[in-house]
Amino acid sequence: MSHKTPIRFLDGGLGTTLEAPPHNAKFPDETVLWSSHFLISSPETLSRVHMAFVDSGADVLLTATYQASLQGFTATKKPSGFDDRNGQGEETYSPQEAAVLMRKAVPLARQAFSTKATADRHAGGKVALSLGAYGATMQPSTEYSGDYKPESMRTTQGLYAWHSERLRVFKEDSAIWNDIDFLSFETLPVVQEIHAVRHVMTTHTHTSHENPTVDDKRWWISCVFPNDGLTMPDGTTAENAVHAMLSLSVDGEDERPWGIGINCTDIKKLNNLILQYEAAAENILGREAPSEFWPWLVTYPDGAQGSVYNTETGEWETNPDWKAQGPQIPWHEELAEIITQTAERGRWKGILVGGCCKTTPDSIRHLRLQLASQKSDAYFLETI
Repeated sequence: MSHKTPIRFLDGGLGTTLEAPPHNAKFPDETVLWSSHFLISSPETLSRVHMAFVDSGADVLLTATYQASLQGFTATKKPSGFDDRNGQGEETYSPQEAAVLMRKAVPLARQAFSTKATADRHAGGKVALSLGAYGATMQPSTEYSGDYKPESMRTTQGLYAWHSERLRVFKEDSAIWNDIDFLSFETLPVVQEIHAVRHVMTTHTHTSHENPTVDDKRWWISCVFPNDGLTMPDGTTAENAVHAMLSLSVDGEDERPWGIGINCTDIKKLNNLILQYEAAAENILGREAPSEFWPWLVTYPDGAQGSVYNTETGEWETNPDWKAQGPQIPWHEELAEIITQTAERGRWKGILVGGCCKTTPDSIRHLRLQLASQKSDAYFLETI
C-alpha cells in the first residue's frame, strides 16, 4: 500500500460528559451557553474533564466555546458576588467581559496537556477552537433544524458578519490566538453557513498547511446530518456539502479547509456519508490526485445509542425504531471498523477521529485501544 493513513484522536462530548456522573451538571434554562457556562461557574470542572480526555488518549482538545458568543454572554445574568472590574454594575456581561470569558477557554484546554500527570505523554497535544454553528447559540438551539432567525441570518452575508465578529474576539488577543492550533467550524446545518465560513477564512487568514504562522491556522468544517436520510437539515446532500467546502470560486480566492468532516451524527449513517464525501471529493480534486492533495477527514459521530436530543425540553429521548435496526455493536468497535475501511481506501491525507454527544473519556480510550490492537497496514496512530 503506497499510502499509510495517519490517524489522530479528538476528544468526546464535553457538554454531555459534564451532565453525566460524577459532574451531574444542570445547565440553566435562562442561558444559551450550555457547557460554556462553566467558564463562569466552574472552570476547574472544565479542566478536569479536559484532563480526563487527555488521559484517555485524545491528541486534540476542543475548547469549551461551542455555544459561546458575545450575544450569549451579554444575555447571561452575572452570578451574585461577581467581581465587576469595570465598575459598570450591570446585571449581564458587557461585550468586553464576554470576550475575556470566551478567551479563557483556550488556556484551560492547553493546560490539560501540560499538567504533571500528562506532560510526558502528551507534550505535543493540540488545541482546537470550537466554533459551533450560529444555530447552536440560539435559544432553543437550532443547529439540528437549520431554522435560523432573524431572516438576515439565513443569508451568507449575515452569517459571514456573525462568524467574523466571533473570530475577532480571539484574533484580537495575540497570546490567545498564538495558543490555538486548529479552528473547528462544527455542526453546520445549512449550506449558506459553509460559504460564509470559507469567506471568513479567506478574509481573516492566509492558510499554509505545511508551515502555519500566527495568521495561518489549520481549520476544518464539519456538517451535521441529523435527519432520517443522508442530508443536512436544509436538505443539502453530502455531495453538495463537499462541493461547498472544496470547490474554488471563479476568482480562486476562497481558502480550502485543512479538513472536512461529519459530526454529531448517528454512527449508523457514517460509512455511507464518508463514501459520498469521497466520491464528491474525487470529482473536485481528480480521481488520480494523490492523498497528499486531499484534505484530512474529521469525523466525530455521536454516541447517543438511538437517543435524540429534544431542544425544546432539553432532554434526551429514546428513539423506539433504533433497536429495530438489529444487534448493536459497541460504539468504539463500530467506529474503528469504519475508520479502518476508510483508511484502506487510502484517499484522505489523514483522519482525525473522536466522538460527539454522549461519548465520554472511556469512549475515546476504547476507540484508541481498538484501533491500536488491530495493527492494520492501512494506517498508523500518529504521535504529535
